[in-house]
Amino acid sequence: MRPTQLLPDLGMVLLVLLGCGVLPPPLWAHHPIFTEDKATSEDTAIKVKEPQNSQVVYREITKDAPQVWLSFEAPKEFKLFVQIGVPVIDRLKDFRPAMVVVGPGLPEKEPPFKLPKDTGATVLTTKEVTKPRFFHEHFTQTDSWILRSETVTLPKAGRYNLVGFSPEGQVGKLWLSVGKKESFSLEDFNEFPKWTEKIQKFHEVKGK
Repeated sequence: MRPTQLLPDLGMVLLVLLGCGVLPPPLWAHHPIFTEDKATSEDTAIKVKEPQNSQVVYREITKDAPQVWLSFEAPKEFKLFVQIGVPVIDRLKDFRPAMVVVGPGLPEKEPPFKLPKDTGATVLTTKEVTKPRFFHEHFTQTDSWILRSETVTLPKAGRYNLVGFSPEGQVGKLWLSVGKKESFSLEDFNEFPKWTEKIQKFHEVKGK
């Protein structure tokens, strides 16, 4: 047998350690979604499956991409948990993006962009936040400021969107997350090294 055959699969090792309690679940709190979707409108939104599962999208708000859209299907009275945050980077310390839940049956409020037909919106701002919650993600060795966490009850079954944008027209990096339930497959564990590299690059930290 060759020596390399004695090396166990990384995913299997991590899965066993997690199952034995050696690695606590908070290490893997959000399942990252990396996609080439433009995500600047409802038509190009990032598709999110099973919004009860904890998932996160990283994007940069620019003049050419002033919004990031996520879309998902949800049943009536679904409790949607959402968060918005920014990387701990000095130039972003005053960046205060907002998030908007868009869909059927929500209040008829108009954010500063056009809504899809027959939908309303719940606008969740962060401009009032003076002391965001600091969060250190141990596995990727990255730091974030969590600006807002909310649970929104969705009044009807149907398609909904979560939109991140900057009400003040600022540019900067943000992340949006949905769901609380941790869900990872064996294949996901094998992807952790690649995920870590991408997340660290987004947070502008050197690999650790």
